[in-house]
Amino acid sequence: MSDLKSEKQSIDLRRKEYENFFKENYARLYYYALHFIPDSEVCKDIVGDSFYYLWERIDAFRAETALSYMYTHIHHLCIDHIRRAKMKEANADAYLAMLQKWDTRDWEESEERIGLIMQLIEKMPASTRLVMEQCYIYKKKYRQVAQMTGLSESGVRKHVMKGLNAIRSYFSVKYKKGGV
Repeated sequence: MSDLKSEKQSIDLRRKEYENFFKENYARLYYYALHFIPDSEVCKDIVGDSFYYLWERIDAFRAETALSYMYTHIHHLCIDHIRRAKMKEANADAYLAMLQKWDTRDWEESEERIGLIMQLIEKMPASTRLVMEQCYIYKKKYRQVAQMTGLSESGVRKHVMKGLNAIRSYFSVKYKKGGV
């Protein structure tokens, strides 16, 4: 019984230390992130995500090492954000260049393919259809779909592979026959 009580006191102490750490360091870490990313909302999100990550691991929280950990974690999150932003920008530029080269027939062909893909998804088994819709139409991550459906992330991945294979197979046969 005393072990449970001491465990609860230990957790309560860590939570209090975490709360103090948050109050003392949030602004400093926010301005640190702002050195990398000039968008205040993004920086708030990054620092908030980092504190949330630390909170999820409250049982391992150590006030004496938390600040150096947070600087490192925020630094990595900022770098990841910058990389993703650059990749989005490069992809957007490539996409815009491709769109400028397309003519009406290319647009019609693209729309036709999208329609065929949507019909193929509609014909898939219910669980595969749900996973494909959530991942590709609603842009949810595998983890989100797994939580929503009760599947494991591996199960979601298998349904995606099954769905993509069906789509590839359809278009492979269609192209061989001289279709679209």
